[in-house]
Amino acid sequence: MLEAISRGDSPTQGIRNRDLQALLYADPIKDPRQRRQRSAAVSRKLRLLRAHGLIRKISGTHRYQLTDLARKLLPAIMAARKTTLNHLNAKAA
Repeated sequence: MLEAISRGDSPTQGIRNRDLQALLYADPIKDPRQRRQRSAAVSRKLRLLRAHGLIRKISGTHRYQLTDLARKLLPAIMAARKTTLNHLNAKAA
């Protein structure tokens, strides 16, 4: 989810729930129930990111933008996520 929102595709336009669904789920939607489930799952994740101050809603739209805090934190989070213990031990030695 963090990688999806931190992509630089449209930093000024923002990202929608539907855009995130396309990035997070590879298989196509089979029925309306699955569409609602995916939309609800992404909405819960967006709500969590808003609560943590990483995204903000663009008023009058269904789009979200990264906050300044997120622009600073996301590169560090992504680097920490990709780092392994073996890599850290090699750097410490």
